[in-house]
Amino acid sequence: MSNIDNNDTDALISSRSSKRSYTLIDLDLNEYKDTSDSHIDIVVLYSNYNLFINQSILNGYLNELDIKKFLGKVAIIKIPGGAFELPVLASKIINKYNPKISLIIGCIVKGDTKHYDFLSQTVTNAISTLSLQKNTPILNGVLTVESDQQAMDRAGKKLNKGSEYANVTLEILEFLKKLWPIKNI
Repeated sequence: MSNIDNNDTDALISSRSSKRSYTLIDLDLNEYKDTSDSHIDIVVLYSNYNLFINQSILNGYLNELDIKKFLGKVAIIKIPGGAFELPVLASKIINKYNPKISLIIGCIVKGDTKHYDFLSQTVTNAISTLSLQKNTPILNGVLTVESDQQAMDRAGKKLNKGSEYANVTLEILEFLKKLWPIKNI
């Protein structure tokens, strides 16, 4: 299993420095922050493992939300560990913040053993199950790739999966508004 480092920053996506159209809340869970009185529209969790890949996906996501002029509240949370820990921590965070939608970002790179197969299937199934249990749309942004290069391509400027996830997020939020126009979905 690989832990991709920052060896090709030109291929990855950086954060835009301009003022964003939405409110960004970086929930550092090591610090207490009371956000209970403010509704969070989107919660994005990303794992610490393969951090540069995950941050590139996150930056692509946030940049696209800004390009599309999203006007809600977005909370981002970096969690310790890797993809395996994402579903259980997502469950706790979704319980706490009750977002309209969530994105889970991670990266699993195939190694020389069957660990990749078991991990990929387990994480994918857990995210799907969690979405049904929480009755909250959860986008699976966990890349399952054959190589470090595939991860860089998908997370970076070449394919920009973060931008794709942002567009799907906005489409789902719009769809939910049409389903329940009276509620503030």
